Amino acid sequence: MPYPANFETAIAVEKVVRDNGATPATIAIIDGQIQIGLSEDQIRHLAKMGREAVKASRRDLAVVMAKKQTGATTVSATMLLAHRAGISVFATGGIGGVHRGYEDTMDASADLTELGRTPVAVVCAGVKSILDIGRTLEFLETQGVTVATYGSTPDFPAFFTRTSGFQSMLNIESPKEAAEMIAANHAVDLQSGIVIGVPIAEEDAMDDALVGEAINIAVKESIEQGIVGKESTPFLLKRVNELTGGNSLKSNIALVKQNASIAAKIAKDLAALSARSQHRSYSTSARRMKHTPAASAPVMVIGGIVVDITSTASTAMDVLHSSFPGTTRHTLGGVGRNVAEGISMLNGGDDLVFVSVVGESTKGATEDMFGPWLKNAIARRGADSSEIYPVPGARTATYTAIHNASGNLVSAIADMEIFDLVPIDKVEKAIRKYRPKTLCFDANLSSECMKAILETCRDQNVQTFFEPTSVAKCTRPLDRSLLDPLKDGLLRFSSPNEYELAAMAKQAREMMDYNNTLSVRVQNSIRGYSEFVNDDTREAFEGSEYADLLRDATDLSHFIPTLFIKLGARGVLVFQRSEIGGRGEGEGHPDVTLRWKMFPAYKVKSIQSVTGAGDSFVASVVTSIHNADKMMVSDPSLSLLEDPIVFWKQLDKIVHDGQTAAILTMQTHESISPALTQSAQAKTLRQRKNLLK
Repeated sequence: MPYPANFETAIAVEKVVRDNGATPATIAIIDGQIQIGLSEDQIRHLAKMGREAVKASRRDLAVVMAKKQTGATTVSATMLLAHRAGISVFATGGIGGVHRGYEDTMDASADLTELGRTPVAVVCAGVKSILDIGRTLEFLETQGVTVATYGSTPDFPAFFTRTSGFQSMLNIESPKEAAEMIAANHAVDLQSGIVIGVPIAEEDAMDDALVGEAINIAVKESIEQGIVGKESTPFLLKRVNELTGGNSLKSNIALVKQNASIAAKIAKDLAALSARSQHRSYSTSARRMKHTPAASAPVMVIGGIVVDITSTASTAMDVLHSSFPGTTRHTLGGVGRNVAEGISMLNGGDDLVFVSVVGESTKGATEDMFGPWLKNAIARRGADSSEIYPVPGARTATYTAIHNASGNLVSAIADMEIFDLVPIDKVEKAIRKYRPKTLCFDANLSSECMKAILETCRDQNVQTFFEPTSVAKCTRPLDRSLLDPLKDGLLRFSSPNEYELAAMAKQAREMMDYNNTLSVRVQNSIRGYSEFVNDDTREAFEGSEYADLLRDATDLSHFIPTLFIKLGARGVLVFQRSEIGGRGEGEGHPDVTLRWKMFPAYKVKSIQSVTGAGDSFVASVVTSIHNADKMMVSDPSLSLLEDPIVFWKQLDKIVHDGQTAAILTMQTHESISPALTQSAQAKTLRQRKNLLK
């Protein structure tokens, strides 16, 4: 498609996918990097390049990557990359096929052989009508590819027109039926793809005779001009569009949107099928790994580093659209950075690796002054900045706040787009390089990055902790694409506040097609549990004020089994779900034990600021989990999570240290109080290190 129609169509297609309940991941190669999911800027860049971008099939991938080129992936390459990323449903316009005159040229698209060896379902408007459709269907049959038509008739579509004169092996009449076929294909591990042909809507279809004549002229011209190979299809489509006065382009755009809509519905039903096949309830026991981290392995924090710009007026701001005298401060911020600094203070500094991104100025782009400033500021504090990666042309994250003369927030702007560009390959490499024992990440990261973190941590047997950051971002790890890591118990700990908990629990219920009978059984387990919970606390939770918290914690614990729920002035609720034995008989649910305990808030004198208190609490809890004495665990190869009785016996001290860290920060204007280095927790850890030495 020409620009800007190609850009506008790509953005519209992503919206169609979201509107139908799925997550879009437009695929391309940008400057040699495989991108599973593009930003709007990347889509625009690719659209403007047009034919200057390399048309990248499977055979071209290594070349395009090695030469740092930008490539638009064909169906074959997109299928391959989607499959590697765990994506089962792929929407496109039409697949490639056997070209007309095959008996002389032997020209057949690599899409056909890829469909024979890659188990991805391709939703399309059939084979492009510029091709030999009959021979294409014969080729697909030889490759063992299931070919179906979506709708009430088995007539196979021909891209611009609804029928081709050939039939599919079957017709599919609903997204659910398609999802069941894809699930069966996976279940028997056929390792071949599925083609689902969607006839173009009648109002968008072209006249058979008109498009047929245009195609014949275009094919004749391509032969006369000697256009063959991968240049053939773009030439033919462009020429057909010219010969039809632009009508074929309109049809092309309409059919792509329709394909995306149906593909999204199929993907949604496939995800629901996958959830039900796991009995709607998931194991919280992480898989045993070959690698056991050394006792001296570091803590790793992956997350946001931000420049906090705070402007405070010195006079009343009694009118709008004007400037006021005041002061402006630039400070280090970001949830990930705050947590990392807190851990560094408590843990002695040398056992921490912080991974993040900052902007870097490039020629022709707005100069980014904050990236170098942040890295220098980190270095001045004695921390390692080697894993803070510069992103060329990107803006360093900033949080710009305006306060009135009383110090209250008037408004703020959060520019956090750079965190969508965290290089996933470098994150995976850092985890393998440092082999941390504990990893904490915040919600500034993309779901794709979180998936890579969890899967790499599974390989390295790393215990993971998630800090939700905000209501707007907290559900990112509860994405359908992360279902496999979550059901394996790879995300072990989290620290939501009550509002984040509600949002995360709602998403968890949607993910597991929640069954109300499970809720009743679990609530009975809570009421019957008494080993670690006193009567006063149980009575308080059975009241209306805390019932919703318990219900939300129960639902979320199917995916994140241990929750430190921050309730502000009310204190901290700790909730844990653990399995006992195997799965229960009859219901298909695991036998679970639920433990919970409420820790009232401490009284605080002289509060200066609550900013950073929650981050200080998380830093302390992560430090405690990381340094837990494994000599107390019945099986030394188990983590605290996998020996919940031991964990619960240490819980009072873990929460006490966390609340103390939060109080120390509340008594200062700093995001993390320097006094953490003198806390009882820090002193104990220093003594322990000296003894080990």
